[in-house]
Amino acid sequence: MVLDFGALGLFLLFSAFFSGTETAFTSLSEAQVQEIKNTQGKRGEYVSALTARPDILLTTVLVGNNLMNIAGSVMASEITIRLFGSAVLGITTGILTLVVLIFGEVVPKQVAIAHNVFWTVHVSRTIWILSIVLKPVVWFMSAISRLITRLSHGSGSGGVTRESILYLAKHAETVGILEAFKFRMVRNVLRFTEVTVSAIMTHRTKIFSLDKDMSLRDAFTRITEAGYSRVPVYDGHPEHIVGIALLKNLVRRVAAGGDDEPLKTVMVEPIFVPENKRIHEMLAQFRRFGLNIAIVLDEYGGVSGLVTIEDVVEEILGEIYDEHEVQEGDKIVPLNDDNYRLIADLPIYVANDALGVEIPQTRDVQTIGGYIAEHLGRLPAQGEHVETPAGAFLIETMARKRIVSVRFTPHREDNGEAERPQE
Repeated sequence: MVLDFGALGLFLLFSAFFSGTETAFTSLSEAQVQEIKNTQGKRGEYVSALTARPDILLTTVLVGNNLMNIAGSVMASEITIRLFGSAVLGITTGILTLVVLIFGEVVPKQVAIAHNVFWTVHVSRTIWILSIVLKPVVWFMSAISRLITRLSHGSGSGGVTRESILYLAKHAETVGILEAFKFRMVRNVLRFTEVTVSAIMTHRTKIFSLDKDMSLRDAFTRITEAGYSRVPVYDGHPEHIVGIALLKNLVRRVAAGGDDEPLKTVMVEPIFVPENKRIHEMLAQFRRFGLNIAIVLDEYGGVSGLVTIEDVVEEILGEIYDEHEVQEGDKIVPLNDDNYRLIADLPIYVANDALGVEIPQTRDVQTIGGYIAEHLGRLPAQGEHVETPAGAFLIETMARKRIVSVRFTPHREDNGEAERPQE
């Protein structure tokens, strides 16, 4: 009888072992698996191999766990019948179920979660051997599982995705582990390869440029007053960019007595890039050519704007201002009654993140002003109301046939419609 109770306790202990092992392995993160593999030698390799084949791991553990639970139930029933007869078998089954639930499931799983690295490292060799011993059973059950999964059109990869990283970063910000500005940096880095230069460039109507025939003396005065260190140079027309004037080169030539020489004598050849060029590619091009400014061309070869390395870096770090720069107001200004003032060159993805809306963004439409014009199929008039699936816009300011600012009211969830922005 003592041996029977000992066997029952042993079955319960093994049940706890398999339950905890399942939880310990499934709670490991990718980073923990890599750390174990790199620091724990042979046992780390076992952990990595097992986690790489979760079907074999889980089947081995579950087979072992169920065998122990069944063996424990049989042993408990035999002891009960031998001591008290079959009349109290139901009571014994209830008590055993409670004991297995507490000591064979809940407690070991809690311990395994708290010490998952320690647990997996020390049991990995045992589980690996069991997977080999039970290989026929494991293979048969895994085959059935894969067949059912395939028939049910299962497609979960279980891999790390950008969305899962963003979710973890957002959760870390919510619980206070990650500061808000760090979360924004993480989000911006993950989107870095999606943003094009057209979304961050300075529009051609705002470009400060100088004529190539202007004297170095006059050019130096104009550039220093404007506060730039690199200036596009045009030939005859501001949209015919033929070079870039670097302030450092201009200063050297003026100091050498070349005040009356034309600006074209110090300009360097510009970098021309298309509007749809990704900013991570733009950053690589800046590094390759050693010039921190590029001229952006539209699909017809006309000047669309200019982009600098500072614009690219700001996509990760946020706005960066030089000493001479006057800081612009926020491009999203909350107003009354769920209204917002938006600057028209605000990137759509920034508005979506900040306002919780879903304004569609395409390769050709990446700003709020572009979205409104695309929706209408024409340029709006100042004061015009524009209804869109995302919400209602009021065109506040226009300049030279260009939208400058709008007032926006997003759709309300209660009725699916946006109220007109107040004028």
